Amino acid sequence: MTHRFSRRSFVVAGVGAVGAGTVVMPFDLLAQSGGGPRPAITVRIDREFDSLDPAYRRGPAEGNVMRAIFQRLLTQKPNSTELEPDAAADVKQVSPTVIEFRLKPGQMFSDGFGEMTAEDVKFSFERIGLPPKGGAKESSYKKDWLGLVGVEVKGKYEGRIVLANPRANIFDVVIADGSGCIVSRKAVEKLGNDFGTRPVGSGPYVVASYDRQKGVVLKRHAAYAGRKRHFEEIGINVITDAKTTDLAVRAGEVDVAVLSPTAADPLRGVAGLTVTDQPSMAYVWMGMNVEKGPLADLRVRQAIRLGLDVDQMLLAGYNGKVPRLNTTIPPLIMGAWKEAPVYKRNVAEAKKLLAAAGVGSLKLRLTVLNQQQYQNMALVAQALLAEIGVAIEVDAQEGGTYWNAGKGEAGKNLELYMSRFSGKHDPNFVLQWFLPSQIGDWNWSRWNSPEFEALYNKAAAEMDVAKRRALVVEAQQLMDKSSAFVWLTNEANAVAHRSWIKPASIPGWIDWQYAEFTA
Repeated sequence: MTHRFSRRSFVVAGVGAVGAGTVVMPFDLLAQSGGGPRPAITVRIDREFDSLDPAYRRGPAEGNVMRAIFQRLLTQKPNSTELEPDAAADVKQVSPTVIEFRLKPGQMFSDGFGEMTAEDVKFSFERIGLPPKGGAKESSYKKDWLGLVGVEVKGKYEGRIVLANPRANIFDVVIADGSGCIVSRKAVEKLGNDFGTRPVGSGPYVVASYDRQKGVVLKRHAAYAGRKRHFEEIGINVITDAKTTDLAVRAGEVDVAVLSPTAADPLRGVAGLTVTDQPSMAYVWMGMNVEKGPLADLRVRQAIRLGLDVDQMLLAGYNGKVPRLNTTIPPLIMGAWKEAPVYKRNVAEAKKLLAAAGVGSLKLRLTVLNQQQYQNMALVAQALLAEIGVAIEVDAQEGGTYWNAGKGEAGKNLELYMSRFSGKHDPNFVLQWFLPSQIGDWNWSRWNSPEFEALYNKAAAEMDVAKRRALVVEAQQLMDKSSAFVWLTNEANAVAHRSWIKPASIPGWIDWQYAEFTA
């Protein structure tokens, strides 16, 4: 069975929630009503692809593909956070700031780009963690390599990672994660910007085809030096709408999908399917641009926060089937602020704050992704804020437009927004998107706190768990005082899959392990 994109596509009709009522699915009919074990499977993701270059990836959609096509020095075992060697034969931390590594010989990059060497490791880490060279764009993930001095090459396969300060999270969310992916220097220099859509790796799979809006097809890498993976091909199909996903799963067009509990409920009990509930490390919030007009006044932001009813919003967006989140760090991640305030709606106090700020009536635009849960929550927020004298225009945008709404010069005009980010098993990864250096990139609230940045840096270098947790909580307290963020939920996941498939993910079901899927 071969995955391919073509004009001859599966058409699902009658899905009213998707506008015109006809949705064209990206892949040809592949599974023919599900069937039994086979060499090719299809996985659904809910957002379009961006660059597959580790330095310029956007989020988990790209990161999960990268995990299958690139090697890292270390990698997570299937369905675990425990690490094991990947490209490295040995990795040793010889001091708090020096890590030595030795590569396994004979690890070949695809497309004829030769054997992996320590020079490729040096190039891969430094292009993310050090200032860019030759006019290259700085990586959004630069803070993953906070304090990187450089990588010293000691031989064809040997090298040393040198840090300015100790790093508490260096192995789990840097070396063994997206910013630790090892690319071919020759391939990056030859392909330039095309590397993001024509990636060259040494992992168990290669990208056979890439379409930003439709999806990616992975095929086994014939020259991969490690264990042969179970599936010959894995198609990763972009379907943004949950109802369309339901129909595709029932029709056998999708074999694995992660859905909200509400969207997954109709699939429970369907013959040949297994649906399991999993905790989530995502975090969803409504943010405010602290530089924009009246929102620059703390009292206005406090009023908006008090004008909202988070529980009502979650009932509308998720049928109340997700937990409420009251702070930045989700409960699964070390450093969650358990005593964070639970704000209750107070219309009278909200009106007083607006009056004290000299705001009689206010009109604001709330920008959201055009997925049902966010649109539903936005409509509830619109009704609630109208009662305190704030008129809301809801601007629901498709993914390609939305994910650039807060970036660059356009981000200065953002007012209110609703967003969802994905966490990892480390608090610094979650907090980094709110740093001053992320303004114009992912810090859409344009919140500029040097004190927050100092706490972030201290937490990244603190090796004592209790002390580090205290620093992370203090950083969250600063975010709370800013009133620029109304935390909503850390969501919940339901994994629907053919009963004969055994999917794999690092716990939290954000970082999927495609290469570890089996039957």
